Amino acid sequence: MLRRIILGLGANAFGQAVTIAIQLFSLPLFLYFWDPARYGSWLLLSAIPAYVMMADVGMVTAAGNKMAMAIGRADVAEANRVYQSAQLFMTIVCGGLALILAPAVLLLPLPSYMTMDMRVALAALLCGVLTALYGGLAEAAFRATGRYAVGTMLGQIARLAEFAGYMLGLALFRTFSGVALTGFLGRAIGAGVTTWLSQRDSQGLRLGFSAASREELKSIIRPALSFMVFPIANALSFQGVTLLVGALSGTTAVALFNTYRTIARIAVQVTAMFSHALGPEFSRLYGEGGAAAVRRLYQRSAALSAAQSAALSLILYFVAPFLLEVWTHGRIPFVPGVMAWLLAYAAVGGIWHVPRIFLMSTNRHIGLSGWSFVAALLSVVVAFGLGHVLGGVEGAAIGMFLSEAFIACVCVYIARLVLREADPGAPAEPF
Repeated sequence: MLRRIILGLGANAFGQAVTIAIQLFSLPLFLYFWDPARYGSWLLLSAIPAYVMMADVGMVTAAGNKMAMAIGRADVAEANRVYQSAQLFMTIVCGGLALILAPAVLLLPLPSYMTMDMRVALAALLCGVLTALYGGLAEAAFRATGRYAVGTMLGQIARLAEFAGYMLGLALFRTFSGVALTGFLGRAIGAGVTTWLSQRDSQGLRLGFSAASREELKSIIRPALSFMVFPIANALSFQGVTLLVGALSGTTAVALFNTYRTIARIAVQVTAMFSHALGPEFSRLYGEGGAAAVRRLYQRSAALSAAQSAALSLILYFVAPFLLEVWTHGRIPFVPGVMAWLLAYAAVGGIWHVPRIFLMSTNRHIGLSGWSFVAALLSVVVAFGLGHVLGGVEGAAIGMFLSEAFIACVCVYIARLVLREADPGAPAEPF
């Protein structure tokens, strides 16, 4: 298990490296072939498909958790029913949306600036997102069968294949449609290879629909929908607080606040790489032996995560002046109080990251999802109130810390209630 966790941590670190590499190389490469106005148009086009990312309504994640728990208790038949039920659902959703959205983008009336080149590009981008969503099933199969690191690496390689396709299309065609179509081809190849490899040593998980069950879908839909609340809460907290800082203190304050928050979230991202690697183990152990089987791993990893986050936050506080000087060329000053509040927010985030992953990986997160939305609202409300007294930036920093402390307490409490249960199939949802 320790080997799997370490490999999972390495795979998550590779994913962070892929994200950074794509962000670093995209801008100069696009601007080498296009002018800023054309690149801006591409950014607007590529932002539209992001709204389709929620089309799976959390089904892949919830199904993957249930598959892992079923395999943990050696119930391969149930795991395969869940897998094929999720395949049927995703085939209908992704296939149906592709058949509706692509023709609509190509044929329906759109604003006059949408040329046929842009229409074809948008249709390809939409199909690329739907392909990525469907490919998530293969990663869920890897996760459920103790191959989380392999599945994560293949998923990131598929992202790189898509990016390489974009760059190839940019160099060869220099059109929106050329870039989007070659990127879609890269994503499709990556998803296809990942799906094919997931069937090797799949421990009984098979492609197809013969074992699909309406009852299995019904059992998954509630935790699946609850997963959708988390990105909504994050968007409310992050974007809402950012907009609030701008309204109270202006755009210069927004630049300072977002830069500080980015530095603070280095500690959160490192903690996330560790805790996400634990998710498959939580699912397997909980399915195998219930709360008692998870307790030891949970307690040790929660303590390690909290200590790691606190230590990183402390280090970042002393390193932040140097980072700001180098990163912003001295244009954004170091304000000790604001940085301290945001790093305290990051440290508290480490306290509840492992409990959150435990609840999410065992589909016991339904209560937490509602409280996460409440905490997001709280961060905006408190930031608004304190912003009028202390200023937008400091008020926002304190608001984020207080809301994070609130949801950390709630999450740890719910996790402890679940850990007290003796029956892994207990239906009660705490709090």
